[in-house]
Amino acid sequence: LAGIVLWAVLQLIVGGAAQLGYAHFNLNLVDGKDAAISDLFSQKDRLWDGFCMKFLQGLYIALWSLLLVIPGIVKTYSYAMTPYIMSEHPSLTANEAITESRRIMNGNKWRLFCLDFSFIGWELLCSLPLYAGGFLVLKYFTGSEAMAISLVLLLTIPLSIGFFFVRPYEEAAWATFYRDITAAPTEPDEAY
Repeated sequence: LAGIVLWAVLQLIVGGAAQLGYAHFNLNLVDGKDAAISDLFSQKDRLWDGFCMKFLQGLYIALWSLLLVIPGIVKTYSYAMTPYIMSEHPSLTANEAITESRRIMNGNKWRLFCLDFSFIGWELLCSLPLYAGGFLVLKYFTGSEAMAISLVLLLTIPLSIGFFFVRPYEEAAWATFYRDITAAPTEPDEAY
């Protein structure tokens, strides 16, 4: 239990800056710039900003989820572009970035949901070995639950290796989506 709490606190503190760095990496990738591994660590000096971003997003989503599940899901999509906004505009506070994300996602939440849903087949395919491995371990080690749980935990990473390929693809798609909805509208060409 202490390990889980420590992991959650570490994820809250460092995870925000890591998420900002990953957003920076993906935006460079989408923009055709050199996307380097160093981009992932480019936001390490923004631990406080990342913490505030993750904390406020989680708090707001939890509060909306108290109403019902659906408002929580809607707000999750409303706040989805916050890391990209904060990565691109470091002067914004977490609350300002969340507000901006709400503004740009107005009318785009369904599009992002459909984009996420388009990956469902890949995610199910990636989950199959994990569930099959867990089922087999639990089937053959029913007498010793500790051994079964240990084997499932040890097999989690190799059996979910597909996610190491699908998640970056999804993140790049989100960065492309962000670029798409924040692109300045172009004026129609005049007929000559």
